[in-house]
Amino acid sequence: MKGDTGSSFRLSPAAIRAGAAVFAAASLAGLLALFLISRDLSGSLAGFRRFSLAWLPVCLGLVVAEWAGAGLRLWLLLRPIGLRIRYPACVRIAAASTAMAYITPSGTGGGPAQLYGVLRSGASLGRAVAANFATLIVNLLFLSAAGISAWALGAASEIETIRLPVADISAARLFEYAALGFGSVAAVVLLIAASPRLPRLVIVRAFGRGPRVRSALKFLHELHGSIRIYGARGKTTLVLAVLVDAIPFGARFLMGWAVLRGFGIDAGFWNVVILHVLLHFLIYFMPTPGGAGVAEVLAAALMSPFLPSSLLVAYTAAWRFFLAWVTIGAGGAVVFGWLRADARRALARVAGADAGAADGGGGGGAEGGTGGRSPG
Repeated sequence: MKGDTGSSFRLSPAAIRAGAAVFAAASLAGLLALFLISRDLSGSLAGFRRFSLAWLPVCLGLVVAEWAGAGLRLWLLLRPIGLRIRYPACVRIAAASTAMAYITPSGTGGGPAQLYGVLRSGASLGRAVAANFATLIVNLLFLSAAGISAWALGAASEIETIRLPVADISAARLFEYAALGFGSVAAVVLLIAASPRLPRLVIVRAFGRGPRVRSALKFLHELHGSIRIYGARGKTTLVLAVLVDAIPFGARFLMGWAVLRGFGIDAGFWNVVILHVLLHFLIYFMPTPGGAGVAEVLAAALMSPFLPSSLLVAYTAAWRFFLAWVTIGAGGAVVFGWLRADARRALARVAGADAGAADGGGGGGAEGGTGGRSPG
């Protein structure tokens, strides 16, 4: 039975459309900037024809793998808190959550979309919030561990000779900074979540107790509560979810290599994958939805050692299409399907209430003033 989200949580269709519009405009601006940088409009357009359709199923398969892996992560995280949502429903929720993450800065829209989907499946608000925070914790753990492990195992040496044309920065040095920076942010968030008393005291002393401060304190309280729940009931599940995170994030990291092969470029596998790990770290902190605009320029800069200039625009556009646009389209369709279905149910409830009120009013007659009660 579907949960009633009307009284507890809502998604704004206008905000979703606005986020998608900003994402599209920023992405287009990034591609136009690449056209201007390449100074070869006809050659860049001709580059699109070099993509081999034999690699189309591979790229789309990676998109589906991202949804399937994220759905499995959610399915696992729901078990310790007593929620038994079917796996196909978890995959739909994951696709919707990923789509909303892409059209918001730093993926902030992914959490509300997952919350909405879990609530619709019959969960209570408290359990849905706990699952949301567990997802945040798992993602931070995986990304920080993946970045720092890759750096510690010498991943930077694989890209030591690659320098970015922008500011002449070494890709290896940038990777080290990004991995350490992301790991530091994750460590701070996890430490605050595990022991929020001191951060709460510092926040109150520094900023008082205004509405925004209360919201921040509520966030800390709920995050800490979620950690306690999973610490008591789901330690093994958290470990499994971190391992499963290799599927959705691995699919994202591999997408750049698959698109490169689609254009007939046989570059070093680990070089390309490591550069795309770096790229995802950098995009995460960009102020635009999904890093749009900045991501296009960064991707072209990172891939320029492997591609002729005539393919930079085509490669970047194809990579963004498979990485983001397919998911935005499919996940967005899921979200708007939810909103339409919930709107129809709300209208049906209003119509039923009106019909009940009319029946009750008619039963009382014109005299007496003690009309019959509406059913329910």
